[in-house]
Amino acid sequence: MAFSHVFSRGTTRLGRRRSIITVGLSGAALIAALVTGASAEGSEPGHADGPATEGKTINAHLFAQVAPLDPPGPLGHITALEGPAFGPDGKLYMVHSTAPAGRPSVIALDVRTREIKGIHQASTSMYTSLQFSPADGRIYLTDLNGKIDRMNPDGSGFTNIVSGDVLGRPLSADDIAFDRNGALFVTDFQGTPWKPTGRVIRFDPDGTHPTLLMDGLAGANGISFDPTYSALWVSEFRAGRTDDLPLSADHKSVVDPSIGMYGNEGVGGFDSNAVDASGNIYQCAFGDGKIYVYSPHGTLLATIVVPQTMVAPELLTTNLVIRPGTHDGYLVVGGDNGGFVYTFRALGLGDAQSNGGRTGA
Repeated sequence: MAFSHVFSRGTTRLGRRRSIITVGLSGAALIAALVTGASAEGSEPGHADGPATEGKTINAHLFAQVAPLDPPGPLGHITALEGPAFGPDGKLYMVHSTAPAGRPSVIALDVRTREIKGIHQASTSMYTSLQFSPADGRIYLTDLNGKIDRMNPDGSGFTNIVSGDVLGRPLSADDIAFDRNGALFVTDFQGTPWKPTGRVIRFDPDGTHPTLLMDGLAGANGISFDPTYSALWVSEFRAGRTDDLPLSADHKSVVDPSIGMYGNEGVGGFDSNAVDASGNIYQCAFGDGKIYVYSPHGTLLATIVVPQTMVAPELLTTNLVIRPGTHDGYLVVGGDNGGFVYTFRALGLGDAQSNGGRTGA
């Protein structure tokens, strides 16, 4: 498959909702008022209205604006964020996928002060995930252009560890999960239900020795370990489902996979996911402004919704993190007004799985 075709599929992932999203007005005054209101609530994150219970729909709360509305580009006049993950310094790191030239593509948010700091600029990359390795504490970044990069939390020591063809064809690297030893488990965002070519690939901690875990997926996207590190939950963006992939003891093969949950997303799709310490799966619905929370048995426990209170839609709910040891959930949201972080109260405690494989600060 030609590289240009792979990349076009990746950009479609961010642009496919443009036909139903109204072109946004600036709404600067309204956004400023909303963010000011969130700040006035105090330094602790605002939470949803009580803990989520079975079947409950709860509202996330606006916490901070972290990126402006980007200039019009190939994906339209939108801003898209991805990540996020807590670093060893307690800051919330994320990627600005649609960052234009001159703006940082990796940013850090101090959740105590709401101060935002640019960490790294990469105008030729389209980062879609950021995680901290439990093996070396460094940031690992997936790039839909076919790369995996690595750097220190302050942006120093930047290096590319994966590029070019992987296992015989291009890689459209989307999301990362780490096991306890720091091995990387990466989704390859390719394929449709009619031509399922997406993959899940394992790499050694240094990015070498790729091993094919699963093929035949329709837009492999979100990836998270269960609390015992014995199985992966992998979402298929273009199939609207989340798969249960039990692993062998050495984590180098999948044993008896099955489909865990289906969604009815219309023109949206199942994006990234996270798992809390109780084993609940938080599945982001890109283009629909919400997160589904499932039990490991597939029961829909709650739906976390981003209230549409701005002058234009903010529906690009791509990824989330639950701060280890707390119920504090953080969701990155993009759309026609800019890039934002929302908060919610998670059903279970955060742990390594809800932070990509690292326990955090």
